Amino acid sequence: MRREFSQVPFEDRASAEVNLTRVEERIPAGLLVPLASLLGESPDPDGALDQLERYVQSAPAEALTALWRHPTALTYLVAIFGHSRFLAETLLAEPGLAVQFARDRNFTKLKSKEDLFQDFARFNTTNPDPWLSAQLARFKRRNYIRIVLKDVLRLSTLGETALELSALADLILHEALRFCDSELAKRYGHPQYRDDEGRIARSGFAVASLGKLGANELNYGSDIDLIFLYAKDGETSGGSEPDSVISSKEYFVRLAHAVARTVTQSTPQGEVFRVDLGLRPEGEQGELAISLSSALAYYEHRARDAELQMLIKARHSAGDARLTRDFLRGVEPFVYGSPMDVEAVESVLRSRARVPNKLAAGGEEVLDVKLHRGGIRDIESLTQCLQRLHGQADAWVRSGSTLLALRKLNDKGWLSDCDCADLTTAYEFLRKVEHRIQLEVGHEIHRLPSDPHALKRLGRRVGIEPRSTGDEDKALARKLHEVFRRVEEIYQRLIHRGARAQAAAAFELTPQTSWTVERGLHSFESLLAVLDTQAPSLAALVRQARLPERSRRNVMRLFTAFFSSAERFHQARHNPALVRRALEAVSASDYLAELLSHHPEDIGALDRLTSSSGGEGRWAGAPDNQMEMAIDSAVWPEPFSWIREPGLRLGDHMALLRHEFRSRVLAQGAADAAGLGSIFTALYGWSALAARAVSSAFAIARGEVQGPAQTEPRDLPFVVLALGRLGLNEFDLACDVDLVFVADGGLSPEEATLVTSLASRTIEVLSSYTREGSVLAVDTRLRPQGQGGELVVTEEALRNYLHSSAGVWEVMAYLKAWPVAGDREFAGRLVKRVTQSCISRFAGNPVADPEPSRRALPTKLLEMPGRLEKEALVPPSNTKTAPGGYYDVDFAVSYLRLRHQVALPPGTNIVRQIGALRSLGLVAEGDAKALERGAAFLRSVDHAIRLTTGRAAEGLPEHGGDADSVDALARCWNLVAEGESLPARLRGVQQQMRSVCRRLVGSE
Repeated sequence: MRREFSQVPFEDRASAEVNLTRVEERIPAGLLVPLASLLGESPDPDGALDQLERYVQSAPAEALTALWRHPTALTYLVAIFGHSRFLAETLLAEPGLAVQFARDRNFTKLKSKEDLFQDFARFNTTNPDPWLSAQLARFKRRNYIRIVLKDVLRLSTLGETALELSALADLILHEALRFCDSELAKRYGHPQYRDDEGRIARSGFAVASLGKLGANELNYGSDIDLIFLYAKDGETSGGSEPDSVISSKEYFVRLAHAVARTVTQSTPQGEVFRVDLGLRPEGEQGELAISLSSALAYYEHRARDAELQMLIKARHSAGDARLTRDFLRGVEPFVYGSPMDVEAVESVLRSRARVPNKLAAGGEEVLDVKLHRGGIRDIESLTQCLQRLHGQADAWVRSGSTLLALRKLNDKGWLSDCDCADLTTAYEFLRKVEHRIQLEVGHEIHRLPSDPHALKRLGRRVGIEPRSTGDEDKALARKLHEVFRRVEEIYQRLIHRGARAQAAAAFELTPQTSWTVERGLHSFESLLAVLDTQAPSLAALVRQARLPERSRRNVMRLFTAFFSSAERFHQARHNPALVRRALEAVSASDYLAELLSHHPEDIGALDRLTSSSGGEGRWAGAPDNQMEMAIDSAVWPEPFSWIREPGLRLGDHMALLRHEFRSRVLAQGAADAAGLGSIFTALYGWSALAARAVSSAFAIARGEVQGPAQTEPRDLPFVVLALGRLGLNEFDLACDVDLVFVADGGLSPEEATLVTSLASRTIEVLSSYTREGSVLAVDTRLRPQGQGGELVVTEEALRNYLHSSAGVWEVMAYLKAWPVAGDREFAGRLVKRVTQSCISRFAGNPVADPEPSRRALPTKLLEMPGRLEKEALVPPSNTKTAPGGYYDVDFAVSYLRLRHQVALPPGTNIVRQIGALRSLGLVAEGDAKALERGAAFLRSVDHAIRLTTGRAAEGLPEHGGDADSVDALARCWNLVAEGESLPARLRGVQQQMRSVCRRLVGSE
């Protein structure tokens, strides 16, 4: 054996010497030294040399000569030959391929799906093959070699490797679908259906991927898990054959069969992919292709929990992307919104408990990197369980990728830094072992080989360094056991109900000298243990709070946020009153818990809670009694004081506005959670906050459009009108703000352009999403002509529209107009004229009025509630649009105002409107009191739902934590009596409101 090869660790030196002699005869002598170095670094020098000998004996002379000109090709050959027997066959069949890779300047580039499409187009042109399956298999093998080379030469990470493998699978599915769809359409035509407008439209088809492919984490030997979806039922347009019109369902089932057959067909290069369709709805008993509506119905009503959990990894792979998007959006509430998430965890644990029996069935321990306790499946299951447990409230943690999901869970505090690092490291190591096993044999396998020599080679391929010369075959198993133990410990601590790990040990804190807290608290007991040692006064505070079981997770999130820095923990320790208020807030509301957990620095905003009559819970600045407010007391909202500070850029202003609004939302929400005196007092506070936000956004926009020198907004006759709930001074959390921008008709063209820019910029400041979030969602559809109308309307055009062509509900909406920004003098004149236009439109007696068109208008008014009920199919517990809901009260009051020409000052809420009608003798005392109580109850229930969840809802939550939290707030606010249920109380109020409103309107 030549001296250069004497240090290469061959196991069979005699066979190696024979092979070297044959190789030396065929390759240039100048390559022998680099070859010796490459073999010395190879994890399997014997196997690599054996395959290289086969290569040099079969390769043409020009290919061997090219190795001298491109020595990198020799590196690629030895790398593949030392790692993969099945890919070696491709290089033996295409000896020039290694040189092609060596000449490719973009070889190390991470190729996107678009790059692969271009590559396939070129490959298809230069290497035509009428057999699509064989062509796809060849293209896949070539790209596998490229991806493997970057992997084993450490030119790409695990994530990049899996991403390219997944993109390659997507391309193959796309090409198979395109070809099969084209061929079927020739025979049957395209599937069609009639849309809502009666037009013929083509029905879409999509391939959604699950599992490893869905997560963009495909292995070298993975099956691909697919679901075939189609958009609509119908029939085909007909093709070239007789009787070629078939149902769309039959067409798409045939298409699914064709795609699966194309991808799985055996070719000289092997099958392209193994396809698993067992995860489709109804499993093996279901149709190969399913309509979107049927799929959504299945996952809503019949899917098992494991089927819902697997959808975490679902994504689009080929076909109609919009169809897949609609599917994923449709199933998302079932995946993350199920109230049975804890049972889902236990279901996973029960199935997990059966795995060791399978592994031990052979009588001896088998190391399976996927199924072993603490293996790949455990990490993925743990990650998905945490995603489902927290994903409903925190959409950020939703991700199909395991590695990305771990980082997101850590980012939000659901996983400690240490646990995240350990799980990430373990997952990457186990996936690397899995990849190396599969590269050797070319198919999906997760078990380590039993042969000691094979274990040695696998250990070298993974990069395991043995402790001693005779220890090579045990080193990998030892490392795996260490990884399994660490993952198992984390799994038991975070998921398993019976395990209570010593989480407090991770919190050996001495805040006065060092800060070593991990962010992840793993149980309520561990939190108390930490606080007992670090802040006993806070521990006592938590125990005294008597927190309900459902709120403990929120409390843990709150303190996890406090523990994220020494400064925040110090602030919490030295402000127990603020912590007590924070505990009240997060125990009552998941939404407030979300705010405080993400922005613990805002806890100081709770100082805005002030004492009233010896108690806490009121918000500084709110009037003592809404009923005592003067009827004409609507206050012009002023911008926040810092708006006019010089030197601030637009981005700074927008960030400050978002922070100001968020902290005030927290203060107002916490005040309401602590105790609600009058719902209308609370809504006055929310309205004042929203109005100040609009006024501030207007001032910021004006500074940008007109320049900072012009600080007063009275220069131009231009005003921002608030309608809807803000105009009524009954704005609430998570409401859109309805705005209309009105200018005087005498503006010059330049001024008209300026106010239009001012309106656009005001909307941008309020609703654009920045790193700090947004302030308010703006709805401008109530302007004349809706979205098709001008953004800024003139006063004359608005009044003419209201007086002649506006719909009934539009006129009622403008009865609530309240100016919140702009020129005050113009605003005062405008609102009076707008109100007069509304009232004059529907004034008069339906019988005595001499004008026929005007006699018909009250009839139109009376028709509106019935039309609304027919058009809006809502749950009976909807507090707004269900029969007897708030819209009935609002309609009755607005109807009476329009019929009897009752003009009221802007910003007058429903209670004051009822009081005005009562004082005019238009509503009896008993009915007025019933309406006031009913309106207050309906608004209170709606407010409880919004405060608990942070969003509007179609009705009462029916189960789970939200239902309990809403019920708890209702009882705290004395909305229901002892022994009475909230749904029953709501039904009783709705029935009473329905009766009163019908009597008031019917008597007219």
